[in-house]
Amino acid sequence: MKKNMLRKQTVRAVLLIFIFSAVFTFSGLELKAQATEGPADTSKYKPEFMVSTPDDSVLVAGKTGTVKINLKNVSLNTSAYNLLITPVYKDVAVFTSVNVLTEVPVRYLQYSKSTEFELSASVDKFVQDGVYPLTFLLSYTNAWNDNFAPIEYTVYIKVKSYETSSNLKLNLKDNIAVQAGGVFDLPLTLYNDGTLSAKEVKVSITGLSQDTFSLSSGTGVYDYYRIFGGELRNLNYKLIASSTLKTGSYPITFLIEYKDEKGNPEKVEQQVWVPVAGANQSLATLEITEITSSSTQVKPDEIFDVNVKIENRGEFDSGQIKVTAEVPGALLPVTQNLHILSTIKKGETKEVKFSFQPDANAPRGGAPITIKVDSVDSNESISIARAISVFVDSSGAGGIEAGKDVPKIIVSKYSFQPDVVHAGENFTLNVQFQNTHSQKTVRNIKGNFIVTEESSETGSVFSPVGSSNTFYIDEINPKGTYDWNLTLYTIPDAKSKTYTVTISFEYEDNAGNPYKADEIIGIPVYQPSRFEVSDISLPYEVYMGTPVYVYFEMYNMGKTDIYNVKFNIEGDEGAFTADPKSSYFGNFTPGYREYFEFTIIPNMAGEINGRLVFQYETASGELQEYVKEISMNVMEMMMPIDDFPVGGPIGEDFYPEDHGGGGFIGSVWFWVIIGVVLAGAAATVVILVKRKRKKREEFEF
Repeated sequence: MKKNMLRKQTVRAVLLIFIFSAVFTFSGLELKAQATEGPADTSKYKPEFMVSTPDDSVLVAGKTGTVKINLKNVSLNTSAYNLLITPVYKDVAVFTSVNVLTEVPVRYLQYSKSTEFELSASVDKFVQDGVYPLTFLLSYTNAWNDNFAPIEYTVYIKVKSYETSSNLKLNLKDNIAVQAGGVFDLPLTLYNDGTLSAKEVKVSITGLSQDTFSLSSGTGVYDYYRIFGGELRNLNYKLIASSTLKTGSYPITFLIEYKDEKGNPEKVEQQVWVPVAGANQSLATLEITEITSSSTQVKPDEIFDVNVKIENRGEFDSGQIKVTAEVPGALLPVTQNLHILSTIKKGETKEVKFSFQPDANAPRGGAPITIKVDSVDSNESISIARAISVFVDSSGAGGIEAGKDVPKIIVSKYSFQPDVVHAGENFTLNVQFQNTHSQKTVRNIKGNFIVTEESSETGSVFSPVGSSNTFYIDEINPKGTYDWNLTLYTIPDAKSKTYTVTISFEYEDNAGNPYKADEIIGIPVYQPSRFEVSDISLPYEVYMGTPVYVYFEMYNMGKTDIYNVKFNIEGDEGAFTADPKSSYFGNFTPGYREYFEFTIIPNMAGEINGRLVFQYETASGELQEYVKEISMNVMEMMMPIDDFPVGGPIGEDFYPEDHGGGGFIGSVWFWVIIGVVLAGAAATVVILVKRKRKKREEFEF
């Protein structure tokens, strides 16, 4: 019984000593921590931002528009509070007023998230086309309500101007007829060709003299307070033309003075030309605009018509005129070959028709028809002529092989091997010639392959390989064909287009009559494009949410232009965010180089893959695509400590992990060792007391 009680008391003593040691140890730790801790520095938790605007943001000069600004918190674990945007007027000549439309301040913007601000911006109407900076200050706090110095950001906005400066022009309102020595009205219009107003406008007539023109009445000056853009004003001057003027057009000079909307003075001198008819002279200007025949090849006893169009392109109506048709003896008039027209008014066109028939004994060959137009009035001096010819297909003497048709050689078909002719390579041209005559054989055919286009650096576009550009064919039977081929080399710098070449023939018919003919064919040449992109260097491992800056260069290494070059990035859905996702670069001339950079922000851990896709069009309009593959290994970012307040202020139970260093004495391990030693000492004391009591009991027994 006594032994059991002694054992229980011993165990209780050991437990009390151990609890005392532990309490003493951790109390010391807590006191030490409280002694070494100070207030936490929360200002180091500072959010970082990135701003951008949509690529299609455009404002119009003289109008108010909306600008959308995307603000992204690119911090990894720090949210922003109380965000406020304040416009900065650095260039008041561009943006006259900028107001924030979004309700501010924005209370909260979580890390890695974005928000959008809308601004109302008014653009000065005098701003020209261009891209202009828009500056604003961004104020914000963190979760602990720490204030930071406002950050200045600048975005660039495209401005399109449809405003044009005032531009005053004088024009004749109506066509006028001026006779030397007579009084006439000069009606004019004053038009503002711009969109902006002209103020304090003054129009004066200058350079008048007795030898040309003089005022019949009035001061010769017109004043206007304002002429708006697109507005038209009417003016009228009453003048006298000098009796010594001869037929012709004479200038009258006007001085236009005004101020633009900025108040800048402008002065323009302009001339208006006035047609004048001298004594016993006419200003009518007649022209034979068209002669057509109902048949270009006629046989004897076949009637054909010749239609003539005559136009008055002068400033006045014509007097009486006569139209005649002169023909050789091979053609006989069927209708009268003389027409009298009383007048042709200004701007009017009249038609006259003649009919003819070849003589039965007319020689085979061409017959000219000459049309003449003359003035009947002796005071006018009009005389013009124009000719046309028809082919008389007869059996009369004087023709080539009387009664027989002319044999012709044509290119019936042609092809290439290979099908696509590449610049800098050989190809074979296959041509088939055909004698179109149904009865006559053509002989002693000499042909020439003629290339007219060439390069300033490498010469003719095509050159024969292993042969000359001249060939010979013995004969081609009626309706027969002859196949011919030629190997050609295309110069390396030939452009992508279709080149025309001429094949000329010299040949004879059965009777030995010589003929010549030319045939034209087209050879399309393809100049391959060479679009290259420089190597793209990326880190093998990155942290999720960390921006990666990617840059590269693009080259046109070919010898032809490429068009509409554009770029976009593709990848797994949600794997990453690219800024910008796409871009348009336009046209690249040979040897052109373009630099570009963008940002990738990984959104998920693991291996992510992407494709940089470049598209462009060749000179032939063919769409080409060039692809670069990219890959990165993304690791998860170390998250903040559990007690770190992401969405609110720090509580009283938050303590940083780093308490500062004070050496071994006073550290955690120091107090742990002290506790263990005290527990061991207590256990030793209990064991010694127990043994001593046991010996005492054995002695008493």
